[in-house]
Amino acid sequence: MRETDLPCSDCGAPLVERVVFTADLPVETDGRSSARIAQCPTCGARYYPRQTVSQLAGRSSAARRRRSD
Repeated sequence: MRETDLPCSDCGAPLVERVVFTADLPVETDGRSSARIAQCPTCGARYYPRQTVSQLAGRSSAARRRRSD
């Protein structure tokens, strides 16, 4: 089962898969890559698949290390 198979927990509408730039997400990253999310076209709520969360966690750590150097 994927996140897009579930309805939006805010409004119940079907979710769609989107690819967004990491710079547009609420975590600090290098901003030069993209990530997959599940988004509600009705209310705009965003859901982050486990793979995306893992991807962002690794990039966020790398961005913090570069900034502190």
